[in-house]
Amino acid sequence: MDDLIYNYMALLEAILSTEEVLPDLILHKYGLLELSPRELRELEAMEMKRLYKEKWTYKQIAEKFDMTDSGVYRRMKGFRGDCE
Repeated sequence: MDDLIYNYMALLEAILSTEEVLPDLILHKYGLLELSPRELRELEAMEMKRLYKEKWTYKQIAEKFDMTDSGVYRRMKGFRGDCE
């Protein structure tokens, strides 16, 4: 029954969140999706690029991901996804 609670919490967060977030990040947050460290970094880089395109500054993105400005820049630069 506990797993069902996490499913509902993830769904609730996805629906009611004031911010747009990649669903995989929400599922990972509640332990419903296992990601390797590399997969997690790639998802975060995709989210960072999306936020940057929405006119977020590196500083704002860094605060959201608990990183430095330069760390965000390096992560985005190192990611070769289709979000460019």
